[in-house]
Amino acid sequence: MWWNKKKQRDILLSHELGRLDKGLAPGRKKNKISWNFRCILCLVPSISGSLLFFFWPYLQVLYYSVISDQFHKRPVGLKNYIDTLENPYFRLAFWNSLKLIGFGVPVLMSLSIVIAILLVYHLEKKKVVRDAFIFPMLIPTASIVLVWQELFSFSVSALPVYLLFVWKNIGICVVLLTAALTTIENSIYEAARLDGAAGVMLYRKITIPIIMPALFFTSLLAIVNTFKIFKESYLYYGNKYPPDHSYTLQYFMNNNFLKFDYQALATGSILTSLLVLVIVVAGLQLQRRFQS
Repeated sequence: MWWNKKKQRDILLSHELGRLDKGLAPGRKKNKISWNFRCILCLVPSISGSLLFFFWPYLQVLYYSVISDQFHKRPVGLKNYIDTLENPYFRLAFWNSLKLIGFGVPVLMSLSIVIAILLVYHLEKKKVVRDAFIFPMLIPTASIVLVWQELFSFSVSALPVYLLFVWKNIGICVVLLTAALTTIENSIYEAARLDGAAGVMLYRKITIPIIMPALFFTSLLAIVNTFKIFKESYLYYGNKYPPDHSYTLQYFMNNNFLKFDYQALATGSILTSLLVLVIVVAGLQLQRRFQS
C-alpha cells in the first residue's frame, strides 16, 4: 500500500541522515580546531604590533631611566627618579596635571550626564543635537585654537585650557552615556513611579546606579584624555614654555626631548605612566566595590 511505501521512505531517510551526522562529526571537530587556529592567526598581527611598538619601546624607556646617559650607559639605580622628583618644573607640571584632572573631569562628567539625560528623555530631534556634540571631535585642532584665542584673549589663567579640554571631549562622553541610558527599560521607571518615586529621585535612585559602570568607564577615559591635551595647549600658547599655571607633564617631557635629556624624559614618562596606572586601578577597584 502507499502508506507502507511512505513509511519505508521515512525509515530510509532517517538512516541516511544518521549516516551523514556520523560522517560530519569528525569534520565538525576539525573545523572547530581550524577555526581556533584562524582566530590565533588573526591575533598575531595585533600582538606583534603591541610587542614591537609598545612593550619593547617601553622597556627601552625603562632602561634609559636607570642609566647615567645614553653614551656611557652606567647604571645609577634610582638617582634619575630622585632628581626628577626634586625638579621644581616636574613638580609644577605634576601639580598642574592633577588640577586639570580635578577640575576638568568633574565638570566634563557633570555636563555629559545632564546632556545625555536630556537627549534620551526630554529633547526632540535627538539625532541633530547628538551630532552637534560630535562636531568638536571633527574640527581641526588649529581651527579650534584660533577661535579660543579670540574668545579668551583677556584670560590670564588656565581656564581656557580647561574649557578646551571639556569642549573637545564632551562629545564622546555624551555618546557613551546616551548608549548606557538607552539600555534602561521603561518598566523600571514605571515600577518606581508606582512605589512613589518621582522627579530627581528617579534619576538619583534608578538612573545613576544602573549606568554606574558606564560612568566609571567614561570617567577613566576622561582622565586619560587629560594627558592628551598637550597639542591644544601648545597651539594656544604658541610656544614650548607656557605660563606656569598651564605647564603640564607633557610640556616637561617635550622640553626634555628637545634638550636631548633622555634620562629626565624617560623618568618623567615612567612616572606619568605610573600615575595613570594608579588612577585606573583605583577607579576599577572603586567600581568593583560599588557593584558588590
